[in-house]
Amino acid sequence: MKRRDFLKGALYGTGGTMIALGGFGTLTKLDPKKAAAAEQDALSTVFSTCEMCTSRCTVALKVKNGKVVKAEGHPNDTSTGGSICARGNAAPSLLYDPERIKKPMIRTGERGDGKFKEVSWDEAYSYITEKLKNVQKQYGGEALAVTSRVNPNDIFFRSLARAMGSPNMFSHEATCPMTRTVALEATFGNPYIGADYGNAKYIITNGRNFFEGIHVPMVKGVMKSISNGGKLVVLDPRFSVTAAKGEWVPIKGATDLAFIMAMANVMISENLYDKEFIAQYSVGFDKWVEAVKDKTPAWAEQETGIPKDKIVQITRDFAKAKPNCLLEYGWRTPWTGNDYQLRRAIMIVNMMMGNWEVPGGYFRKKGAALLKPYPELQQYAKSLGGGMVQPAFPKPVKGRIDGTGVKGTPGQVIPVPDGAVGQIPESILTGKPYPIKAWMVYRFNPVISMPESERVIEAIKKLDLMVTCDVYMTDAAYYSDVVLPECTYMERYDPMIDNTGLTPKFQIRQPAVSVVYPDTKPAWQIFKELGEKMGYGQYFPFKDMEEYLTKQLAAAGLTLAEMKEKGFWVPPGMKPFFMRGKDPKAPAPTATADQKIQIFSEELEEATKQGIPEYKHYPQPENGKFRFIQGKVAVHTNAGTHNVPVLNELMPTNTLWINSVSAGKLGIKEGDSIIISAGKYEHKGIAKVTEGIRPDSVFTYHGFGRISPKMTRAYGKGINDNKLIPNELGEIGNVVSSTTFVTVRKA
Repeated sequence: MKRRDFLKGALYGTGGTMIALGGFGTLTKLDPKKAAAAEQDALSTVFSTCEMCTSRCTVALKVKNGKVVKAEGHPNDTSTGGSICARGNAAPSLLYDPERIKKPMIRTGERGDGKFKEVSWDEAYSYITEKLKNVQKQYGGEALAVTSRVNPNDIFFRSLARAMGSPNMFSHEATCPMTRTVALEATFGNPYIGADYGNAKYIITNGRNFFEGIHVPMVKGVMKSISNGGKLVVLDPRFSVTAAKGEWVPIKGATDLAFIMAMANVMISENLYDKEFIAQYSVGFDKWVEAVKDKTPAWAEQETGIPKDKIVQITRDFAKAKPNCLLEYGWRTPWTGNDYQLRRAIMIVNMMMGNWEVPGGYFRKKGAALLKPYPELQQYAKSLGGGMVQPAFPKPVKGRIDGTGVKGTPGQVIPVPDGAVGQIPESILTGKPYPIKAWMVYRFNPVISMPESERVIEAIKKLDLMVTCDVYMTDAAYYSDVVLPECTYMERYDPMIDNTGLTPKFQIRQPAVSVVYPDTKPAWQIFKELGEKMGYGQYFPFKDMEEYLTKQLAAAGLTLAEMKEKGFWVPPGMKPFFMRGKDPKAPAPTATADQKIQIFSEELEEATKQGIPEYKHYPQPENGKFRFIQGKVAVHTNAGTHNVPVLNELMPTNTLWINSVSAGKLGIKEGDSIIISAGKYEHKGIAKVTEGIRPDSVFTYHGFGRISPKMTRAYGKGINDNKLIPNELGEIGNVVSSTTFVTVRKA
C-alpha cells in the first residue's frame, strides 16, 4: 500500500468521515465541517503565478507553519474559474523534493560520467567567467549561444550574451509553436492573436489535444462550447482524449494542408464564405482563389484518406456556424518542413468565415496599444514599464548562425527572440557558418527537447563550456561543466507577467515561503551576479526584484503592495472586448502596415517565394513502416516535470501506441517489450496495442526516456521520442517532428 493510500484509509472512514488517531490508539470522530474550518483558519494564502508549465495560471498557494501545503487556482480569476491542472497541484511536491539541485556544482570527471563537486557561488561564477573570457578572446563573443524556455527572466539571461557581443540567443520555440508564430505574424502583423473557444459553435482541430496539452482557460472554453451544443471535429491520426469529446476523423499524417485547402475550395465554389468581410478587411484573396482552384475534395481524399463527401459535409456545417466558428491554429506545430503554410492556410480559412474580432472567433489581444484608437476604452489602457534602463550593448561582429533577420532569405521571418535552435548542434559540430564554443541553457533540456538526442550529446561534448541553470540535474545538466541551482517559483519574485487576452491582465509571481535549500537562488539574481563577476554590472542596474517590480508597475499606475495582495490586475469594470462585436463593419485593424489581413504575404514572398500557401506532398510510410508521431500528456510538461514525485507517480513512463491490426501482423501483444528503429537509432519500449490509432502510424508521449541518473524516478523509464527523430530544419528553421518513419519489432 502506498503512503498516500494508507493515509486516506487512516484519515477517512468508508463513509468519508474524518477519523483522528488518539494518543492511546483510540479513534475519535471529528465533524468534517469543523475539521475543514479549523484547517482553513490555520492557513494563509499567497497569490502568485504558476510555473509548472508556461500557461502561467494564477494560483493561490496555501501556507501553514512556513510551508506550502497546497496549490489551488486563484478564486477570483474568471479566466481559470479558480482551477488548476494536475501539474499546478503538484507544485509543493517539486518545492520539497530532496532531488532538487541544492548547491552550485562543477564537473570533475568526463562529460556524462556524473562526477561533480559542490562549490560556492563565487567559485562557480569565477569558473564560468574565466571560460567565457577565453572563448571570447579566441573565437569572439559570437561563439556563445544561450537558450531558454521562454520566461520573464530572459531579459537578464540574454543580457549576458549581448554584453559579450553574441547575437546567438534562442528559445525552445522552434521545437514547439514557431511555425504558428510565423504564420500569425505574416498574416496579422504580430502573433498576439487569441481565440474565444467558449462562444464557438463549431471547432475543428488539426491534432490540437486540448485535454492533454492543458491550458486551463482554453480547456474550459472548449468544454463550455461543447456543453452549449457546439460541435467539435478532431483531425488526428490518433484517438486522443480530445477526439473522445467530439467526432474523430483519422487523417493521414502530414496531409492536413490538403484538407484545409479543400475546405477553401468548397467554400469558394459553393459561395459559403463571407465576401463582404474579405473585401473590407483583407488583401490578396484572388491569389488564394487561384491556389485552391484545383484542390478539390476528390483530390484531398487521395491525399488525406478522408472521403470527399466527409470533407464537403464538414465544410458546409462549419460554414453554417460562421462567424462563431474556429479552425484551431495549433500549439505544438513543428510537424513538417513547411508547417508554417499549414498554419497560414488555417487562418485564411478562418478569415473566410469572417470570424475576426467577434465572439466565438479570433481576436487581437487587448493590450494598451490596441485600445489607443478607442477613446471610450482609454480609461483601461495601461502598459507596464521597464524595470531598468540599460546602456547600449556592443554590436555583434558577426550575424547569427541561423540567419535570423536576413532579408530575402527564410531567416527573414524567423522570430528574432526565438531563432532556429536546431542550428546550434550543427554549428558546434560542423563549424558552419562559424563554431559555437560555449552554450548556456536555462530551464531548457536540449538532450530531451531537441531532435536527434545522440547528436546533441555529441555536440555538447565538443564544447569548451556548457552551463545549465535549472532546478533538477537534467540530462543536459548531467553533461554540463557547471550546474547552477535555481529556486522554484514559490520561493522568488520574477518580473511582471503580461497575460493579456480579451482585456489587459498583469500577474505577479512572488515568494510564498523562504528559500527551502539556502544555496539556491532566483534566476534574475544568478544572472545579475554572474554579469557583475564578468564586468558587466552596468547592464543590471537594479538592487533587487522588488525595486525592479516597483518601477515596472509605476508606469501602469499600480503598486507592488496591491499586486502582492490581489495577485493579478485587470481593468476594473472592463468587459471582454471584440472590435466587431456590435458592428460587423466596424474598424478591426491588424498590426500590418496597411492594417489589413494579409492573405497574400509580401514578406513571405520575399523570404520563401511562397506568399500564398502551397501544398507539398510528403511521402506516406511503406508497408512495414510507421509514421512516428508524438504528443503531450496532461500530467507532465514537455521535458520538465517527469521527476516531480507526485507527477512521476501518476505517470512514470510512456508506451508506444500501435494499431491492433498492425501489431497482430508483427506478433506484438499488449505490454510486449519492443524495439523501435529509425535507421541508425533504436529505442526500447513497451507496446500499447489499441484501435485508437491509424494502422500506418505509431505514437508516444513526449518527455520520457531520461538518461540522467540523478533524477532517480524518471531515469531510464520510457521512450525518448527525440532520440529517433533526425535534426532536420524546416523551411523557416523549425525542427521537423512528424516525417520520421520507424519500424517496430518484438524485443
